[in-house]
Amino acid sequence: MKPILVVMVWRGDERFARCLESIEKASHFFSRVVLSVTSEEDSSDHIAAQEFSRNFDNVDVICTGKEMPTMQHQDFWVTHLEESGATPSDWIHWLAYDDQVYQPGMNQLFGVNNTQFKLEQDTVYFGPWAMRHEQPEQLWSGNPHEPMETWTSFAKQGPTKLPLITWISDQLKQPTYMQMSGSLIPFRNYLELRDGTPKKTGPMRIEMATAAGTKTMYVQELPQPISVIYGRSNSDRANYGKQARKEDYHLLRWLVRYVKENPTQWANVIALVAQQVSTLAKRKLTKSQPPQEEWRVREMTN
Repeated sequence: MKPILVVMVWRGDERFARCLESIEKASHFFSRVVLSVTSEEDSSDHIAAQEFSRNFDNVDVICTGKEMPTMQHQDFWVTHLEESGATPSDWIHWLAYDDQVYQPGMNQLFGVNNTQFKLEQDTVYFGPWAMRHEQPEQLWSGNPHEPMETWTSFAKQGPTKLPLITWISDQLKQPTYMQMSGSLIPFRNYLELRDGTPKKTGPMRIEMATAAGTKTMYVQELPQPISVIYGRSNSDRANYGKQARKEDYHLLRWLVRYVKENPTQWANVIALVAQQVSTLAKRKLTKSQPPQEEWRVREMTN
């Protein structure tokens, strides 16, 4: 089954235009493309999305009518998909408005008919990500044919498929680079995050919270990157570790919710909670700073 591509757009401008160029070349890989714009309805992003959609039968443009915080915006497009026929088992390919679909990776993984790589319903997929670096106020303008680094949230020499709790525990011990961009996750996980309690209020730890749907058993890295991400010194990533820990309380409570549905995971979740409590207590006692985020480069890709 072809995935649904979802792009959340906020003040995208030229970076959103770059994203749309990549979608144009890869639209045949997706059953639907949803461009969800959080802005006034006459904004430049909304107009650009509408103009783009006129050339495609499978592109939906939706607009919140005003700017919304990230989680409210996510609820908006999740509800749109639910009301327009998406099923819990549909796959969501989430893409940031300032990133790109990586067509060579999509070709290698799925082929023209999306038949080469089998997606398992008990697994969510994160990375690897093809990475380019650009300046905050200037779009990347290098040679598009130069090799790119591929970044991973898995151990460089370790397995690329882990039990969900093990993967989350690894991220919390020493945060590694992960993004929603280019992820493949069943729509049911987004429905659970919208409807479940406790309610998530901020975007940090969104990758782990979305992964922890009650029917998810594993997290796996794809054999090839299916998105190109752009790093900037003023992005959320530059301050990720400090800001993300503000959402740890939600994440731990979310995992308790998860383990109630998956009681065989109680021991693993208790160990994870103990690990976090011990780490925070030691940090408070010694007044030490959290570890710097480790950004792991797996290899180069063309």
